[in-house]
Amino acid sequence: MKKALLFVILALAAASLRAQNDGLRSEMYELMPHNMGEYRFTIENFMRQHDGDFLFNAYVSVEGPDPYSEIGVGNILYKVSPTTLSVTDSLFVEDPESPYYLFAPNPSGEGNIRVGLEYVEECDSSFLRICHFTDDNLLIDHDEDIVTPVCEGEAFCNFDSHMVDCRGNLIMKYSKVRTDGGYDEYIARFGPDGTLKHQALLFENQNIVVPKLRVFKESPLQYYQWQGYADGNLIIWTIDSLFHKNPVGIQKTLSEVGLCDTIPEYMEREYLNFGTDTEVIPIGGNKVLVAARYIHDSVILNAPLTAEYGVAVVKYDLRTMQVKGYTVFNDYLGYDGQARCLGFKQMPDGAVYLLYREIGYPDQSVVIVKMDTDMNVEWKRFCKTGNISFLWGVPLYFPILCEDGQGDEQGIAWAGYGTNSDNEHFLLYFHLNHDDMVGMNEAGMVVRPYTYYPNPAQDQLRLQFSPDVTPTRIELYDLQGRLVRSQRNGLESLNLEGLASGTYTMRVTLEDGKVFADKVVKE
Repeated sequence: MKKALLFVILALAAASLRAQNDGLRSEMYELMPHNMGEYRFTIENFMRQHDGDFLFNAYVSVEGPDPYSEIGVGNILYKVSPTTLSVTDSLFVEDPESPYYLFAPNPSGEGNIRVGLEYVEECDSSFLRICHFTDDNLLIDHDEDIVTPVCEGEAFCNFDSHMVDCRGNLIMKYSKVRTDGGYDEYIARFGPDGTLKHQALLFENQNIVVPKLRVFKESPLQYYQWQGYADGNLIIWTIDSLFHKNPVGIQKTLSEVGLCDTIPEYMEREYLNFGTDTEVIPIGGNKVLVAARYIHDSVILNAPLTAEYGVAVVKYDLRTMQVKGYTVFNDYLGYDGQARCLGFKQMPDGAVYLLYREIGYPDQSVVIVKMDTDMNVEWKRFCKTGNISFLWGVPLYFPILCEDGQGDEQGIAWAGYGTNSDNEHFLLYFHLNHDDMVGMNEAGMVVRPYTYYPNPAQDQLRLQFSPDVTPTRIELYDLQGRLVRSQRNGLESLNLEGLASGTYTMRVTLEDGKVFADKVVKE
Protein backbone atom coordinates (compact mmCIF):
# COMPACT_ATOMS: atom_id res chain seq x y z
CA MET A 1 0.00 0.00 0.00
CA LYS A 2 2.74 2.50 0.98
CA LYS A 3 4.68 1.75 -2.20
CA ALA A 4 1.58 2.43 -4.24
CA LEU A 5 0.97 5.68 -2.36
CA LEU A 6 4.53 6.75 -3.06
CA PHE A 7 3.81 6.25 -6.75
CA VAL A 8 0.78 8.50 -6.42
CA ILE A 9 2.88 11.23 -4.80
CA LEU A 10 5.50 11.01 -7.52
CA ALA A 11 2.78 11.13 -10.14
CA LEU A 12 1.37 14.25 -8.58
CA ALA A 13 4.75 15.89 -8.64
CA ALA A 14 5.34 14.99 -12.26
CA ALA A 15 1.91 15.38 -13.83
CA SER A 16 1.06 18.65 -15.50
CA LEU A 17 -0.38 19.56 -18.85
CA ARG A 18 0.12 22.82 -20.62
CA ALA A 19 -2.21 23.88 -23.40
CA GLN A 20 -1.43 26.41 -26.08
CA ASN A 21 -3.73 28.60 -28.16
CA ASP A 22 -2.19 31.12 -30.52
CA GLY A 23 0.89 31.34 -28.30
CA LEU A 24 -1.09 32.21 -25.17
CA ARG A 25 -0.81 30.29 -21.90
CA SER A 26 -3.97 28.36 -21.24
CA GLU A 27 -6.28 29.61 -18.50
CA MET A 28 -7.39 26.06 -17.87
CA TYR A 29 -5.41 22.87 -17.55
CA GLU A 30 -5.59 19.40 -16.09
CA LEU A 31 -3.19 18.28 -13.37
CA MET A 32 -3.70 14.55 -13.51
CA PRO A 33 -4.74 13.37 -16.98
CA HIS A 34 -3.91 9.75 -16.23
CA ASN A 35 -5.33 6.64 -14.61
CA MET A 36 -5.13 6.75 -10.80
CA GLY A 37 -6.16 3.14 -10.44
CA GLU A 38 -8.03 2.33 -7.25
CA TYR A 39 -7.56 5.74 -5.65
CA ARG A 40 -10.42 8.19 -5.24
CA PHE A 41 -10.05 11.85 -4.35
CA THR A 42 -12.24 14.20 -2.39
CA ILE A 43 -11.02 17.79 -2.71
CA GLU A 44 -11.29 19.18 0.80
CA ASN A 45 -9.79 22.61 0.27
CA PHE A 46 -7.95 24.89 -2.11
CA MET A 47 -6.28 28.24 -1.46
CA ARG A 48 -3.66 30.67 -2.68
CA GLN A 49 -0.59 31.31 -0.56
CA HIS A 50 1.19 34.60 0.07
CA ASP A 51 3.80 33.71 -2.59
CA GLY A 52 1.13 33.15 -5.25
CA ASP A 53 1.26 29.36 -5.42
CA PHE A 54 -1.97 27.40 -5.20
CA LEU A 55 -2.39 24.82 -2.47
CA PHE A 56 -4.65 21.76 -2.77
CA ASN A 57 -5.70 19.15 -0.27
CA ALA A 58 -7.19 15.93 -1.65
CA TYR A 59 -8.47 13.29 0.76
CA VAL A 60 -7.63 9.86 -0.67
CA SER A 61 -9.73 6.73 -0.32
CA VAL A 62 -10.17 3.31 -1.92
CA GLU A 63 -13.29 1.32 -2.63
CA GLY A 64 -14.66 -0.55 0.37
CA PRO A 65 -16.31 -3.99 0.60
CA ASP A 66 -19.13 -2.81 -1.68
CA PRO A 67 -19.10 -0.20 -4.52
CA TYR A 68 -20.88 2.39 -2.37
CA SER A 69 -18.44 2.33 0.54
CA GLU A 70 -14.97 3.83 0.84
CA ILE A 71 -11.98 3.29 3.10
CA GLY A 72 -9.96 6.39 3.96
CA VAL A 73 -6.21 6.36 3.32
CA GLY A 74 -4.96 9.87 4.03
CA ASN A 75 -4.36 13.34 2.63
CA ILE A 76 -2.29 14.42 -0.35
CA LEU A 77 -1.21 18.04 -0.06
CA TYR A 78 0.52 19.80 -2.89
CA LYS A 79 1.49 23.19 -4.22
CA VAL A 80 1.07 24.27 -7.83
CA SER A 81 2.78 27.19 -9.51
CA PRO A 82 0.34 29.19 -11.68
CA THR A 83 3.22 30.52 -13.78
CA THR A 84 5.12 27.30 -14.60
CA LEU A 85 2.03 25.07 -14.44
CA SER A 86 3.95 22.54 -12.36
CA VAL A 87 3.73 20.93 -8.94
CA THR A 88 6.37 22.57 -6.74
CA ASP A 89 5.89 20.48 -3.60
CA SER A 90 3.78 17.57 -2.40
CA LEU A 91 3.24 15.66 0.83
CA PHE A 92 1.26 12.57 1.79
CA VAL A 93 -0.14 12.43 5.32
CA GLU A 94 -1.31 8.95 6.31
CA ASP A 95 -4.45 9.53 8.35
CA PRO A 96 -7.50 7.45 7.38
CA GLU A 97 -9.87 9.28 9.72
CA SER A 98 -9.21 13.03 9.57
CA PRO A 99 -8.98 15.16 6.44
CA TYR A 100 -7.51 18.63 6.85
CA TYR A 101 -10.51 20.86 6.35
CA LEU A 102 -9.28 24.45 6.35
CA PHE A 103 -6.32 26.00 4.58
CA ALA A 104 -5.86 29.71 5.20
CA PRO A 105 -3.11 32.33 5.46
CA ASN A 106 -1.89 32.43 9.05
CA PRO A 107 -3.85 35.30 10.66
CA SER A 108 -1.11 35.91 13.24
CA GLY A 109 1.89 36.09 10.93
CA GLU A 110 3.60 34.65 7.87
CA GLY A 111 2.89 31.28 6.32
CA ASN A 112 -0.32 29.32 6.43
CA ILE A 113 -2.42 27.13 8.68
CA ARG A 114 -4.41 23.97 8.14
CA VAL A 115 -7.08 22.96 10.58
CA GLY A 116 -8.95 19.76 11.35
CA LEU A 117 -11.30 18.40 14.00
CA GLU A 118 -10.13 15.06 15.39
CA TYR A 119 -11.97 12.52 17.52
CA VAL A 120 -9.79 10.50 19.93
CA GLU A 121 -11.62 7.32 20.81
CA GLU A 122 -9.40 6.49 23.80
CA CYS A 123 -10.57 9.57 25.71
CA ASP A 124 -13.95 9.90 23.95
CA SER A 125 -13.29 13.55 23.12
CA SER A 126 -12.85 15.74 20.05
CA PHE A 127 -9.95 18.15 19.54
CA LEU A 128 -9.11 21.02 17.23
CA ARG A 129 -5.69 20.67 15.60
CA ILE A 130 -3.95 23.68 14.03
CA CYS A 131 -0.82 22.99 11.96
CA HIS A 132 1.47 25.78 10.77
CA PHE A 133 3.58 25.63 7.63
CA THR A 134 5.49 28.13 5.52
CA ASP A 135 4.96 29.33 1.98
CA ASP A 136 8.15 27.53 0.98
CA ASN A 137 7.29 23.94 1.86
CA LEU A 138 4.64 21.63 3.26
CA LEU A 139 6.75 20.16 6.05
CA ILE A 140 4.78 19.49 9.23
CA ASP A 141 6.39 19.65 12.65
CA HIS A 142 3.78 18.07 14.87
CA ASP A 143 5.73 19.16 17.95
CA GLU A 144 4.55 22.68 17.12
CA ASP A 145 0.92 21.77 16.45
CA ILE A 146 -1.76 23.46 18.54
CA VAL A 147 -4.28 20.97 19.96
CA THR A 148 -7.33 22.36 21.76
CA PRO A 149 -10.12 20.33 23.44
CA VAL A 150 -13.48 21.13 21.85
CA CYS A 151 -16.05 18.79 23.43
CA GLU A 152 -16.57 15.43 25.02
CA GLY A 153 -17.82 12.72 22.70
CA GLU A 154 -17.53 12.40 18.93
CA ALA A 155 -17.81 15.53 16.77
CA PHE A 156 -17.13 16.22 13.12
CA CYS A 157 -17.17 19.10 10.66
CA ASN A 158 -16.81 19.84 6.97
CA PHE A 159 -14.52 21.95 4.78
CA ASP A 160 -17.49 24.30 4.32
CA SER A 161 -17.75 24.84 8.07
CA HIS A 162 -14.44 26.63 8.76
CA MET A 163 -13.32 30.16 8.07
CA VAL A 164 -10.91 32.84 9.25
CA ASP A 165 -12.99 36.00 9.60
CA CYS A 166 -11.99 39.63 9.16
CA ARG A 167 -10.88 39.84 12.82
CA GLY A 168 -8.38 37.01 12.39
CA ASN A 169 -10.40 34.52 14.42
CA LEU A 170 -11.06 30.94 13.42
CA ILE A 171 -14.80 30.30 13.17
CA MET A 172 -15.83 26.66 13.14
CA LYS A 173 -19.25 25.01 12.98
CA TYR A 174 -19.23 21.40 14.15
CA SER A 175 -21.76 18.64 14.76
CA LYS A 176 -21.66 16.57 17.94
CA VAL A 177 -23.02 13.04 17.70
CA ARG A 178 -25.91 12.30 20.10
CA THR A 179 -26.50 8.95 21.76
CA ASP A 180 -29.88 8.71 19.97
CA GLY A 181 -28.21 9.02 16.56
CA GLY A 182 -28.97 12.68 15.90
CA TYR A 183 -26.64 15.68 15.87
CA ASP A 184 -26.32 18.85 17.90
CA GLU A 185 -24.82 21.67 15.84
CA TYR A 186 -22.46 24.14 17.54
CA ILE A 187 -20.54 27.21 16.42
CA ALA A 188 -17.27 28.24 18.08
CA ARG A 189 -14.69 31.02 17.85
CA PHE A 190 -10.99 30.34 18.40
CA GLY A 191 -8.00 32.65 18.44
CA PRO A 192 -5.01 31.95 16.15
CA ASP A 193 -3.29 30.37 19.16
CA GLY A 194 -6.14 27.88 19.59
CA THR A 195 -7.77 29.65 22.55
CA LEU A 196 -11.52 28.98 22.69
CA LYS A 197 -13.15 32.41 22.92
CA HIS A 198 -16.85 31.64 22.56
CA GLN A 199 -19.18 28.88 21.47
CA ALA A 200 -22.93 28.32 21.32
CA LEU A 201 -25.50 25.69 20.41
CA LEU A 202 -27.08 26.56 17.06
CA PHE A 203 -29.45 23.63 16.46
CA GLU A 204 -30.42 20.73 18.66
CA ASN A 205 -31.15 17.16 17.56
CA GLN A 206 -30.69 17.56 13.82
CA ASN A 207 -31.04 14.71 11.33
CA ILE A 208 -29.23 16.49 8.49
CA VAL A 209 -25.89 18.23 8.89
CA VAL A 210 -25.77 21.68 7.22
CA PRO A 211 -22.12 22.49 6.48
CA LYS A 212 -22.52 25.93 4.90
CA LEU A 213 -21.06 28.88 6.84
CA ARG A 214 -20.07 32.26 5.37
CA VAL A 215 -19.59 35.92 6.31
CA PHE A 216 -22.78 37.91 5.63
CA LYS A 217 -21.30 41.33 6.38
CA GLU A 218 -18.20 42.62 8.15
CA SER A 219 -19.64 45.70 9.87
CA PRO A 220 -21.36 44.80 12.08
CA LEU A 221 -19.90 41.31 11.81
CA GLN A 222 -22.48 38.70 10.82
CA TYR A 223 -22.27 35.16 9.50
CA TYR A 224 -24.89 33.13 7.69
CA GLN A 225 -25.85 29.60 6.70
CA TRP A 226 -28.72 28.10 4.71
CA GLN A 227 -30.64 24.89 4.13
CA GLY A 228 -33.32 23.73 1.69
CA TYR A 229 -36.33 21.74 2.92
CA ALA A 230 -38.66 19.21 1.33
CA ASP A 231 -41.64 21.59 1.72
CA GLY A 232 -40.07 23.95 -0.82
CA ASN A 233 -38.57 26.49 1.58
CA LEU A 234 -35.03 27.78 1.71
CA ILE A 235 -34.14 28.96 5.22
CA ILE A 236 -31.29 31.46 5.59
CA TRP A 237 -30.01 32.12 9.12
CA THR A 238 -28.00 35.25 9.80
CA ILE A 239 -25.80 34.85 12.89
CA ASP A 240 -24.42 37.83 14.80
CA SER A 241 -21.01 38.01 16.46
CA LEU A 242 -22.49 36.63 19.71
CA PHE A 243 -23.89 33.67 17.74
CA HIS A 244 -27.55 34.65 17.98
CA LYS A 245 -29.39 33.44 14.88
CA ASN A 246 -32.24 35.00 12.92
CA PRO A 247 -34.06 32.82 10.33
CA VAL A 248 -35.47 34.06 7.02
CA GLY A 249 -37.58 31.77 4.80
CA ILE A 250 -37.77 31.90 1.00
CA GLN A 251 -40.41 30.06 -1.02
CA LYS A 252 -39.21 28.16 -4.06
CA THR A 253 -42.10 29.08 -6.42
CA LEU A 254 -41.24 31.97 -8.75
CA SER A 255 -44.59 32.10 -10.51
CA GLU A 256 -47.65 29.89 -10.86
CA VAL A 257 -50.35 30.66 -13.43
CA GLY A 258 -53.69 28.91 -13.94
CA LEU A 259 -55.68 30.06 -16.99
CA CYS A 260 -59.05 28.87 -15.69
CA ASP A 261 -61.20 31.12 -17.93
CA THR A 262 -59.94 29.66 -21.18
CA ILE A 263 -58.47 26.21 -20.56
CA PRO A 264 -59.65 24.89 -17.19
CA GLU A 265 -56.96 22.27 -16.80
CA TYR A 266 -53.99 24.33 -17.90
CA MET A 267 -51.30 25.22 -15.40
CA GLU A 268 -47.82 26.67 -15.82
CA ARG A 269 -45.27 26.75 -13.01
CA GLU A 270 -41.75 28.01 -12.48
CA TYR A 271 -40.02 26.95 -9.31
CA LEU A 272 -36.67 26.16 -7.73
CA ASN A 273 -35.31 22.97 -6.24
CA PHE A 274 -33.37 23.93 -3.12
CA GLY A 275 -30.91 21.03 -2.85
CA THR A 276 -27.46 20.59 -1.39
CA ASP A 277 -25.97 22.39 -4.40
CA THR A 278 -27.98 25.59 -3.73
CA GLU A 279 -25.69 28.58 -3.18
CA VAL A 280 -26.42 31.93 -1.50
CA ILE A 281 -24.27 35.07 -1.65
CA PRO A 282 -24.98 38.49 -0.06
CA ILE A 283 -24.62 41.47 -2.42
CA GLY A 284 -25.06 44.36 0.00
CA GLY A 285 -27.85 45.69 2.18
CA ASN A 286 -30.33 42.91 2.84
CA LYS A 287 -30.24 41.49 -0.67
CA VAL A 288 -28.92 38.09 -1.67
CA LEU A 289 -28.45 36.16 -4.88
CA VAL A 290 -29.54 32.51 -4.81
CA ALA A 291 -28.39 29.96 -7.38
CA ALA A 292 -30.51 26.80 -7.48
CA ARG A 293 -31.90 24.18 -9.82
CA TYR A 294 -34.76 25.48 -11.96
CA ILE A 295 -37.86 23.71 -13.24
CA HIS A 296 -40.47 25.10 -15.65
CA ASP A 297 -43.36 22.73 -16.28
CA SER A 298 -46.86 22.93 -17.73
CA VAL A 299 -49.94 20.75 -18.04
CA ILE A 300 -52.66 21.06 -20.70
CA LEU A 301 -55.84 19.01 -20.25
CA ASN A 302 -54.72 15.42 -19.72
CA ALA A 303 -51.47 15.72 -21.68
CA PRO A 304 -48.24 14.51 -20.07
CA LEU A 305 -46.23 16.91 -17.97
CA THR A 306 -43.62 18.80 -20.01
CA ALA A 307 -40.68 20.42 -18.27
CA GLU A 308 -37.48 22.36 -18.83
CA TYR A 309 -34.59 22.17 -16.38
CA GLY A 310 -31.64 24.40 -15.69
CA VAL A 311 -30.05 26.66 -13.09
CA ALA A 312 -31.62 29.99 -12.04
CA VAL A 313 -30.06 32.97 -10.28
CA VAL A 314 -32.66 34.87 -8.21
CA LYS A 315 -32.30 38.16 -6.34
CA TYR A 316 -34.21 38.36 -3.04
CA ASP A 317 -34.80 41.18 -0.58
CA LEU A 318 -34.62 39.51 2.84
CA ARG A 319 -36.63 42.28 4.51
CA THR A 320 -39.67 42.05 2.23
CA MET A 321 -39.17 38.45 1.04
CA GLN A 322 -39.77 39.66 -2.51
CA VAL A 323 -38.13 38.44 -5.71
CA LYS A 324 -36.30 41.40 -7.25
CA GLY A 325 -35.44 39.64 -10.48
CA TYR A 326 -34.11 36.38 -11.83
CA THR A 327 -32.44 34.86 -14.85
CA VAL A 328 -32.42 31.27 -16.04
CA PHE A 329 -29.55 29.35 -17.60
CA ASN A 330 -31.10 26.54 -19.56
CA ASP A 331 -29.37 26.71 -22.91
CA TYR A 332 -29.84 23.09 -23.83
CA LEU A 333 -33.53 22.72 -24.60
CA GLY A 334 -34.99 19.48 -23.34
CA TYR A 335 -35.07 17.25 -20.33
CA ASP A 336 -32.10 17.58 -18.02
CA GLY A 337 -32.92 16.86 -14.41
CA GLN A 338 -29.24 16.77 -13.44
CA ALA A 339 -28.41 20.43 -14.01
CA ARG A 340 -26.70 21.71 -10.88
CA CYS A 341 -24.73 24.64 -9.52
CA LEU A 342 -21.04 23.85 -9.01
CA GLY A 343 -20.00 27.25 -7.67
CA PHE A 344 -21.25 30.78 -7.10
CA LYS A 345 -19.15 33.72 -5.90
CA GLN A 346 -19.01 37.50 -5.95
CA MET A 347 -15.53 38.94 -6.34
CA PRO A 348 -14.24 42.12 -4.63
CA ASP A 349 -14.72 44.13 -7.83
CA GLY A 350 -18.44 43.22 -7.84
CA ALA A 351 -18.34 40.61 -10.60
CA VAL A 352 -20.36 37.45 -9.98
CA TYR A 353 -19.23 34.06 -11.25
CA LEU A 354 -21.55 31.10 -11.74
CA LEU A 355 -20.25 27.65 -12.58
CA TYR A 356 -22.89 25.06 -13.44
CA ARG A 357 -23.26 21.69 -15.11
CA GLU A 358 -25.69 20.74 -17.85
CA ILE A 359 -25.73 17.03 -18.62
CA GLY A 360 -27.85 17.72 -21.68
CA TYR A 361 -24.95 19.40 -23.50
CA PRO A 362 -22.70 17.26 -25.64
CA ASP A 363 -19.68 15.88 -23.83
CA GLN A 364 -20.82 16.59 -20.25
CA SER A 365 -20.45 20.34 -20.53
CA VAL A 366 -19.63 22.68 -17.67
CA VAL A 367 -20.63 26.31 -18.18
CA ILE A 368 -18.92 29.34 -16.61
CA VAL A 369 -20.78 32.67 -16.55
CA LYS A 370 -19.56 36.12 -15.56
CA MET A 371 -22.33 38.60 -14.68
CA ASP A 372 -23.09 41.60 -12.47
CA THR A 373 -25.41 41.76 -9.46
CA ASP A 374 -28.33 42.70 -11.74
CA MET A 375 -27.69 39.40 -13.56
CA ASN A 376 -26.52 41.01 -16.79
CA VAL A 377 -24.27 38.41 -18.42
CA GLU A 378 -20.88 39.67 -19.59
CA TRP A 379 -19.62 36.37 -20.98
CA LYS A 380 -20.17 32.62 -20.93
CA ARG A 381 -17.74 29.80 -21.57
CA PHE A 382 -18.76 26.26 -22.44
CA CYS A 383 -16.36 23.53 -21.32
CA LYS A 384 -16.66 20.21 -23.07
CA THR A 385 -15.33 17.58 -20.68
CA GLY A 386 -15.35 14.64 -23.08
CA ASN A 387 -16.21 11.44 -21.24
CA ILE A 388 -15.20 12.88 -17.85
CA SER A 389 -18.15 13.26 -15.49
CA PHE A 390 -17.74 15.80 -12.71
CA LEU A 391 -18.63 14.36 -9.33
CA TRP A 392 -17.70 17.03 -6.83
CA GLY A 393 -15.19 19.76 -6.22
CA VAL A 394 -14.42 22.91 -4.33
CA PRO A 395 -16.98 25.50 -5.47
CA LEU A 396 -16.27 29.18 -5.95
CA TYR A 397 -17.03 30.26 -2.42
CA PHE A 398 -13.30 30.01 -1.76
CA PRO A 399 -12.13 32.63 -4.28
CA ILE A 400 -8.61 32.49 -5.60
CA LEU A 401 -7.62 35.92 -6.84
CA CYS A 402 -5.12 35.68 -9.67
CA GLU A 403 -2.85 38.71 -10.08
CA ASP A 404 -0.44 39.81 -12.73
CA GLY A 405 2.90 41.50 -12.06
CA GLN A 406 1.16 44.84 -11.41
CA GLY A 407 -1.11 43.40 -8.74
CA ASP A 408 -4.27 43.65 -10.84
CA GLU A 409 -6.94 41.04 -10.19
CA GLN A 410 -7.17 38.60 -13.07
CA GLY A 411 -9.76 36.02 -12.16
CA ILE A 412 -10.75 33.06 -10.08
CA ALA A 413 -9.82 29.40 -9.78
CA TRP A 414 -11.71 26.19 -9.08
CA ALA A 415 -10.77 22.55 -8.56
CA GLY A 416 -12.94 19.58 -9.44
CA TYR A 417 -12.92 15.80 -9.31
CA GLY A 418 -14.37 13.46 -11.90
CA THR A 419 -14.27 10.01 -13.45
CA ASN A 420 -14.67 8.66 -16.96
CA SER A 421 -16.49 5.63 -18.32
CA ASP A 422 -13.45 3.44 -17.58
CA ASN A 423 -13.53 4.48 -13.89
CA GLU A 424 -10.30 6.44 -14.23
CA HIS A 425 -10.03 9.25 -11.69
CA PHE A 426 -9.16 12.83 -12.62
CA LEU A 427 -8.27 15.92 -10.63
CA LEU A 428 -9.03 19.01 -12.72
CA TYR A 429 -8.00 22.60 -12.15
CA PHE A 430 -9.65 25.68 -13.67
CA HIS A 431 -8.04 29.11 -13.84
CA LEU A 432 -10.49 31.68 -15.17
CA ASN A 433 -9.29 34.99 -16.49
CA HIS A 434 -11.56 37.98 -15.75
CA ASP A 435 -11.90 38.94 -19.42
CA ASP A 436 -11.55 35.78 -21.43
CA MET A 437 -10.71 32.12 -21.37
CA VAL A 438 -8.63 30.18 -23.88
CA GLY A 439 -8.98 26.53 -24.81
CA MET A 440 -7.06 23.34 -24.18
CA ASN A 441 -5.68 20.84 -26.61
CA GLU A 442 -7.46 17.55 -27.23
CA ALA A 443 -5.63 15.81 -24.39
CA GLY A 444 -7.49 17.92 -21.91
CA MET A 445 -10.72 19.89 -22.02
CA VAL A 446 -12.08 22.16 -24.73
CA VAL A 447 -13.35 25.62 -23.81
CA ARG A 448 -15.57 27.50 -26.23
CA PRO A 449 -17.45 30.84 -26.15
CA TYR A 450 -20.38 28.93 -27.65
CA THR A 451 -22.18 25.62 -27.45
CA TYR A 452 -23.80 23.51 -30.17
CA TYR A 453 -26.46 20.81 -30.02
CA PRO A 454 -27.73 18.23 -30.65
CA ASN A 455 -24.73 16.15 -31.57
CA PRO A 456 -25.33 13.78 -33.35
CA ALA A 457 -27.79 15.88 -35.35
CA GLN A 458 -30.21 15.14 -38.15
CA ASP A 459 -31.10 18.22 -40.22
CA GLN A 460 -30.25 21.21 -38.02
CA LEU A 461 -27.34 21.96 -35.68
CA ARG A 462 -28.11 24.78 -33.24
CA LEU A 463 -25.46 27.13 -31.84
CA GLN A 464 -25.57 29.56 -28.94
CA PHE A 465 -22.84 32.16 -28.47
CA SER A 466 -21.64 34.07 -25.45
CA PRO A 467 -22.90 37.70 -25.48
CA ASP A 468 -19.34 39.04 -25.63
CA VAL A 469 -18.42 37.38 -28.95
CA THR A 470 -19.64 37.83 -32.54
CA PRO A 471 -19.37 34.96 -35.01
CA THR A 472 -18.66 35.86 -38.63
CA ARG A 473 -18.52 32.51 -40.43
CA ILE A 474 -19.31 28.82 -39.93
CA GLU A 475 -17.83 26.20 -42.24
CA LEU A 476 -18.30 22.45 -42.41
CA TYR A 477 -15.68 20.10 -43.88
CA ASP A 478 -15.89 16.38 -44.59
CA LEU A 479 -13.19 13.86 -43.61
CA GLN A 480 -11.37 14.50 -46.91
CA GLY A 481 -11.05 18.19 -46.05
CA ARG A 482 -13.60 19.36 -48.61
CA LEU A 483 -15.83 22.34 -47.76
CA VAL A 484 -19.46 21.16 -47.83
CA ARG A 485 -21.23 24.06 -46.05
CA SER A 486 -20.45 27.73 -45.44
CA GLN A 487 -22.62 30.34 -43.72
CA ARG A 488 -22.07 34.02 -42.94
CA ASN A 489 -25.63 34.82 -41.83
CA GLY A 490 -28.12 33.11 -39.55
CA LEU A 491 -25.30 31.61 -37.51
CA GLU A 492 -27.59 30.40 -34.71
CA SER A 493 -28.12 27.21 -36.73
CA LEU A 494 -26.34 25.20 -39.40
CA ASN A 495 -28.34 23.38 -42.09
CA LEU A 496 -27.28 19.74 -42.48
CA GLU A 497 -30.00 18.66 -44.91
CA GLY A 498 -28.73 16.72 -47.91
CA LEU A 499 -25.43 15.72 -46.29
CA ALA A 500 -24.41 12.08 -46.02
CA SER A 501 -24.32 10.53 -42.58
CA GLY A 502 -20.90 10.66 -40.93
CA THR A 503 -18.42 12.84 -39.09
CA TYR A 504 -17.59 16.41 -40.13
CA THR A 505 -15.35 19.20 -38.87
CA MET A 506 -17.09 22.49 -38.05
CA ARG A 507 -14.93 25.62 -38.08
CA VAL A 508 -16.31 28.69 -36.30
CA THR A 509 -14.62 32.05 -36.98
CA LEU A 510 -15.18 34.96 -34.58
CA GLU A 511 -14.99 38.67 -35.27
CA ASP A 512 -11.65 38.95 -33.46
CA GLY A 513 -10.13 36.36 -35.80
CA LYS A 514 -10.13 33.38 -33.44
CA VAL A 515 -11.04 30.09 -35.08
CA PHE A 516 -12.39 27.01 -33.29
CA ALA A 517 -12.80 23.51 -34.70
CA ASP A 518 -15.28 20.88 -33.46
CA LYS A 519 -16.39 17.42 -34.55
CA VAL A 520 -20.03 17.15 -35.65
CA VAL A 521 -21.84 13.89 -36.40
CA LYS A 522 -24.64 13.83 -39.00
CA GLU A 523 -27.12 10.99 -38.46
